[in-house]
Parts: sequence; C-alpha cells; structure tokens
Amino acid sequence: MYGRGKFEYDTILEEPAPIFMGPLPQSWSDVPAPVVVNLCGVFPFGPPGDHTIFTLALHDVQEQDALPERSAFEAFLGCVHAEVQNRGSYWHCHAVLNRSGLALGAYLCIHRGMRVSEAIGLLRTRRSPVVLCNSLFEETLRRWYGDETEQGFEPVDIDRWLVERTGGQKGWR
Repeated sequence: MYGRGKFEYDTILEEPAPIFMGPLPQSWSDVPAPVVVNLCGVFPFGPPGDHTIFTLALHDVQEQDALPERSAFEAFLGCVHAEVQNRGSYWHCHAVLNRSGLALGAYLCIHRGMRVSEAIGLLRTRRSPVVLCNSLFEETLRRWYGDETEQGFEPVDIDRWLVERTGGQKGWR
C-alpha cells in the first residue's frame, strides 16, 4: 500500500503504465495518476485540475438484470484504454472491492490479455483477498471472459474472512 497520510492505495500493475486501485479520494491531490476511473459516481470536492476522469456509476447489485450491458461496458473500457495505455490510471469505487474489481478485472482481460483467473488473482493479491466478494460480479467476469476451465469457483466467504481478520472476535458487524 502506498499513499499520503491516511489516504492509501495499491499498485496493481506497473508496466506498461501504472494502474492503481484505491478508495474514493478525499482530494484530487491524493490521486497518484493523471487518469481517474470512477466506478461509483462520487467525486472529491473541488476542481479536478489536470486529471482526465472516466465515470461509470455501477451499483453493487445481486440481480443479473441490473448489471451493465456487456457491449456498453466494453465500449466504456475501450474509451478508458485509449487514455491509459501509456498513462497511469487510478481505479476506484467506495469499498474498492466489487465495482472497481469488476471493471478492472474486465479491463485486464480485454486490454492487457490476461486470463480471467489471472486477473482476479492479481486483484486479490495486490488489493484484497475479498475483491469480488459479490459472487455475481465474479461469475459475470468468468462467464464473459473465461474459458470452460475458468467457470467454476468458490465464492468469497466474507464472514469467514472477517472472523479470520479479527482473530475470531465477535462484534465486527
């Protein structure tokens, strides 16, 4: 994790252009890259300065019908790619687990040539083991970009992760 003071973010990839993933910035000066990919539709206060901003206000949903249409989603990622292929980018939503995980996972498959299992593994290693704890989002990524060997998966057990993280203490809810 990197950051300034209390604002921390993660480096997902360094080459060919850095990709960072982190929470909603409090200030535009916290953002470590010139391009911002905003997946929640909420912005820091003040003018963005020299940042280029792409916004797709996704919802962390459990209903298949509420997901974006694949062609529109991929068109958005294509526009993002035109800007970030040689420039650093900062991907965020509120919790930096599901919406940004879905979008960045798809981006890594489409534009960086990763297998879906590799992209998900990278996000879970570099950001958090509970990235894509919304199993609909992981299932969608695997269905859209995975071959037949990548369709089966064990959904993230967020309750078990929280118990392990707190050392089995109760009261984390």
